[in-house]
Amino acid sequence: MSFSLLYKTHEEPVATGALYDLSVDRAAAAFCPDKRRADYFLEVLSHPLQSVENIIYRQQILTDLREFPGLFADLQLHFTRYDKIKSDWRELRQSASAGPSQSPEALLARTFSSLKITAMFPSTIVSFYSSLLETLKKYDIKSEGLCSMRGYCEEMLTNNSLAEVVRVAELFQYRTLEDYAYGVEIGFDATLRLVEAELCDITLREGKQNAFMRLFSRKKEGDGSAEINLDLVDDADDDVEDYSGEDAAYALSCALTRIDAALTQITEGIYENFYGISRELLFYEAALQYCEFASERGLTLTTPEPLPAHFDTIELQNVRDLILAAEGKRADEIVPNSITLDSSREGIIVRGKNNTGKTVFLRSVGIAQLFMQAGLPVCAERARMSLRGGIFSHFSSAEEDFRSSDAAGRFDGEVRQVAEIIDSLQPYSLILLNETFQTTAYSEGTEAIADILDILPRTGAKFIFVTHLLGLFERVDPNRVKLLATDEGYRINAV
Repeated sequence: MSFSLLYKTHEEPVATGALYDLSVDRAAAAFCPDKRRADYFLEVLSHPLQSVENIIYRQQILTDLREFPGLFADLQLHFTRYDKIKSDWRELRQSASAGPSQSPEALLARTFSSLKITAMFPSTIVSFYSSLLETLKKYDIKSEGLCSMRGYCEEMLTNNSLAEVVRVAELFQYRTLEDYAYGVEIGFDATLRLVEAELCDITLREGKQNAFMRLFSRKKEGDGSAEINLDLVDDADDDVEDYSGEDAAYALSCALTRIDAALTQITEGIYENFYGISRELLFYEAALQYCEFASERGLTLTTPEPLPAHFDTIELQNVRDLILAAEGKRADEIVPNSITLDSSREGIIVRGKNNTGKTVFLRSVGIAQLFMQAGLPVCAERARMSLRGGIFSHFSSAEEDFRSSDAAGRFDGEVRQVAEIIDSLQPYSLILLNETFQTTAYSEGTEAIADILDILPRTGAKFIFVTHLLGLFERVDPNRVKLLATDEGYRINAV
């Protein structure tokens, strides 16, 4: 089995580009100054989870990490070292295989050298299981992900098959080629050419002798195979049939190569179970920094309740904007707002003048949705949100002045952008529109957005649209669309 700290079950999350409209990259830069870590955090956020099970899986792991401050540092140390095992292994193996094979004896020496390197890693991995288990037992962890790792380590440390692999590896790890006498079963083709060799016996010698290699052969069997004994013997023994030292070296090299390949395959298979977790920990490191940052700013964090997509619900109580906190404001300087949107309404329209908090409100809801679907806590007192098949956004530069001569071109461009979003919508998507078609130079703005808001429910998507197009309220049915407005105190109120 292969472990992951990000996914309990594999899924192919739908990518979203809303992070940059919502300025999540700016927030990440504020609480996570390390660019590599911030980039990975944003990469994970850009693929919202589509499984309640996976969201809860991440929430539980982050809860353990927040509750036990030393746990993350211990895991980071273990898994960083663990991932380095493979690169060290490859480097050593490449070094051992460097250079041409000038003779069968040289080939044998290289083969045994490679086998010694391979033999180091089963013991190294078992040692890792032992130290990781010790760490996981040190804390009262409750998350399914970390508990399953702990159980796996316990199982592997009592696994007889793994113990046998380690025992075989240790035969070669601390010995030299001359320390053993070998029994090799070889196979021949019709021309008596050696086609296979398998080690069938290995015996530790009591002492080493300066002698050359000979191959002792039993009578050739009818199936084209024979068992041979390779030993370091004194040259005085003339009662046996001789084979050249090159034949002996080549046969033993072939046999040891098979063992090297088998140990390599087994070790790589076991190793892959935990490989790559050190990178996944980058997400949790950034998540811990986010939680610490929010605490320093006085923001209330809550673990949201994730709901299946068909609940089609957004409930946020006193949600605050993370971006304002990233710009230096504390919680008491950020006006909180609440929102309820369920299956009885197609969406929300928020109207208000410029600089009255419309964009901040939209942004805070969008970030809460993204963070919930990443398994993160959100900046609110209570959160209950259903999964979204996609999260889309269109943020016009509404708060900026523009020349009237540019209005037509910008209007046409926005029409194309919104059309592309509509073509990409999935069932139960969430689309966030900030001052789309906001230009006052064209009365078509109100007509166009009204037509689009009429189309969106047919796609199964929910929308939240903030605007200063006041005439839009007269074009929508308040029984189907929730109508809100901002006041001078940045509060969002029902109309």
